[in-house]
Amino acid sequence: MTSQKLYVDSNVFFYAKVQDRVFGECCSRVVSKIASKEIDASTSALVALEVANALRKYGLSKDVADEVRAIFSLGIDVYPVESSDVREAAEIYSEAKISPYDCAHAAIMKRNGLSTIVSADKEFDRVTWLKRVDPKSIKGGRNEAIPPSELLKGKPERKALHSKE
Repeated sequence: MTSQKLYVDSNVFFYAKVQDRVFGECCSRVVSKIASKEIDASTSALVALEVANALRKYGLSKDVADEVRAIFSLGIDVYPVESSDVREAAEIYSEAKISPYDCAHAAIMKRNGLSTIVSADKEFDRVTWLKRVDPKSIKGGRNEAIPPSELLKGKPERKALHSKE
């Protein structure tokens, strides 16, 4: 779909998993396109942690481990959070005044030379150097909509490609 690497926000994975009535289908489509390598994607360990926490709050604690495993098994870069990201997030916050977690995502993206995020969160539009792609804008067939943890069923787990730990 694109030659530019995209950063995928936590809401994409979460909405795909819970089949959100507004974003579920399109987010599932995005995850499927990532799995089939139609989208060159990346994310961060912070995204996986946010998805785990959102699932816990949603009452799906039993699905946390499988969903985190599924994200790491997509074969995409999963960037770590570094202390420099937190310092940069504070700088981004002073300008954009958005969630400090979103500022951390922006900082991780900046450190890794990324400028495009796939997210349903319109607050990212306040970060002037970022381009947000709404998951609804990514088109494809309906039968491509598969939650990330479903992609793993019957497949061996793969290691994440990017790890600095």
